[in-house]
Amino acid sequence: MEKIREYLERILENPPIMGIIGLVLGIALGLVYGWAIDPVEWTDAAIPHLREDLKVEYLRMSIDSHSLRHNDALAKTRWDRMGEEAPQILEILESDPGDTLVSDIDVFSTAVGVASATGEAEGEVEGYPAAEAAGGEVEGYPADETAEEPSGFEAGNFFKWGLLVTALLAGVLVWRYLSAKRPSAQTPAGDAQAFTESIESTDYSVRGEGPPMHQFTTTYVLGDNLFDDSFSIESAAGEFLGECGIGISESIGVGEPKRVTAFEVWLFDQNDITTITKVLMSGHAYHDEAMLVELEKKGEPVLASPGSEFTLETNNLRIIARVMDMVYGEGPLPEESFFERMALELSIWRNTQVDSFTGPEYGEF
Repeated sequence: MEKIREYLERILENPPIMGIIGLVLGIALGLVYGWAIDPVEWTDAAIPHLREDLKVEYLRMSIDSHSLRHNDALAKTRWDRMGEEAPQILEILESDPGDTLVSDIDVFSTAVGVASATGEAEGEVEGYPAAEAAGGEVEGYPADETAEEPSGFEAGNFFKWGLLVTALLAGVLVWRYLSAKRPSAQTPAGDAQAFTESIESTDYSVRGEGPPMHQFTTTYVLGDNLFDDSFSIESAAGEFLGECGIGISESIGVGEPKRVTAFEVWLFDQNDITTITKVLMSGHAYHDEAMLVELEKKGEPVLASPGSEFTLETNNLRIIARVMDMVYGEGPLPEESFFERMALELSIWRNTQVDSFTGPEYGEF
């Protein structure tokens, strides 16, 4: 529970992560409102946006109107509104005219200047007056105004622009988050990472040890109040065996930054369902009886010193933890009471000897 609480605190204190969470929630709420609570209602769509059957019906009504009004200019306007698909729609109507007279279709085709399947677009059809000048109107029947096409920021286009802007903002936030994951050299975490990269791993072959499965090195620097590093332990075949790590156990004094006087170093064995914890302590904490008794509740106490080693072992895994570097901080607190820097190497082997280690001194739970 303590690790979960610290993890949640990290999330709440990280602006990029909170920004991404807010963005996701905003998009989700926007979609619910836009599609369920108050969905968009489409009105005044242009003719080319209609279904095919509705386009045919529109052309049928235009022909019927022309048979009554004989307004060629109005017929041409309505024809042009149908766009590039108008000839195809005319062919569909000619193949199934229904209640529309074939002669009316021929007259309409002549008026708009296209050839029909039953007649040619030339001259005027007997019984119908010629069209008046384009843009004119037949007495008693004013010509319709040209319908306006929706602009780029209306209707569906507005929604598309909104999605584009949202995607751009999400991209910026993700970029900031990924950039923030690599600590800046100006921060304690950045200094720690740079120092870790400069450390050379221990060569255990000179001591007769076989090569470890993994070697992890991590560094704490004063000011990294959320220091808590963990590593996954896997076999060569990718089988998950457990985890190990180091985190802040106890600080001393008041104010910021935290002055760490002890770290918890732990090993979790997946197959043994066991966690071993040892407490790496400063000289002051180790020799302070009251603090030593309190920290012993978390695990076996270990005095930190440069180059010192201690072992964490379960039935299946063994870790040699080695202090690669350490520096005590200076200030009004007692000498050797808190760490300015602590670099720890964790070297991991499969345990070939099946021994049982139990008891509170190993911090098992």
